Amino acid sequence: MSEHKKHFRLGLFVLVALLISVGLLVGLGAGKWFATNVKLETYFDESVQGIDIGSKIRYRGVVVGEVSEIGFTYARYEQDKPPTQRYQYVRIIAKVQTELFGGKSIAFPDQATLDREAKRGLRIKITPQGLTGTSYLEIDFTDPVENPALPINWEPDNLYIPTARSTVKQFLDGAQDAVTRLQRIDLEGAADNLNRLLETTEKKIDALPIERIGRNLEQISSELAQAHVGRTASEAAALLAEARESNQHLKKLLSDPALASAPADLAASARRARELLENPELAQAISRLNQSMGRVDHLLASRDQGIATLIDNLNDISENLKTLTESAQRHPAGLLLGAPPKPYEPPR
Repeated sequence: MSEHKKHFRLGLFVLVALLISVGLLVGLGAGKWFATNVKLETYFDESVQGIDIGSKIRYRGVVVGEVSEIGFTYARYEQDKPPTQRYQYVRIIAKVQTELFGGKSIAFPDQATLDREAKRGLRIKITPQGLTGTSYLEIDFTDPVENPALPINWEPDNLYIPTARSTVKQFLDGAQDAVTRLQRIDLEGAADNLNRLLETTEKKIDALPIERIGRNLEQISSELAQAHVGRTASEAAALLAEARESNQHLKKLLSDPALASAPADLAASARRARELLENPELAQAISRLNQSMGRVDHLLASRDQGIATLIDNLNDISENLKTLTESAQRHPAGLLLGAPPKPYEPPR
């Protein structure tokens, strides 16, 4: 009987342990089993080294799913085209949890929403994970101009987000561009030109009269040392004396009482001028002067014809006087006798 109890207890213990294990498995994996997933696909025109099935896909660092399939686009699309005309893109499909994007009450964004976000720069790119060689997919916003979407001519089977070049790809492209530019440089020609330049420079330097230039420099230095320092000093002293004299004249001018009273006189004159301008009698006098000038203008305007006639008469009188004067100069007697005297005729 005791042996039977032992087997019974052992079996009960195994059964309870099995039930507890199943409960733990159900509790720990319930979130994954009952989570709502949606398939998301994207295409890469580069190596996807480091990405495997099960690799994480993150949205701004938060894990939202994992990679479920990796293949090529030509295995699913462009079957009606020859192999040489197909795109050689890598096709990656990931399962994404909808609750992490919109919650339980909001569905995962549709393709129209993803297309609008893609125009704003929503992209998927490969991001290395430390130094282990593994990578993950990162969903984030980038510059849409620097990372244009890959051209495709088919309708994706699942929700689609374009890709951006990975950091490694950008580095490799930059290095390749630098190497291409270096290959375009004619290094041998540049080295030959440099050698010719050095040879020409060496010949020119050898042709220079170095010794004569050195002697000339020494002579110039000695002449500068023996320059007329005394005359320069005397001229400087004379200049200082003139400056002192000018300063004394300036002080004398500034200390003149007339100059000191000039601001007060100027202020008084300005005050008198202001009083004169503000005097109402000045305005009345100007008004009367304007009226008088108006009358004179009116009088002259009404007498323009008479004045013109008078001027013409004066011109005629002047001409007559001029003629009379000329006639008197030629025949003075005619001015008194009228006609010129008859010539004398002797008796016959």
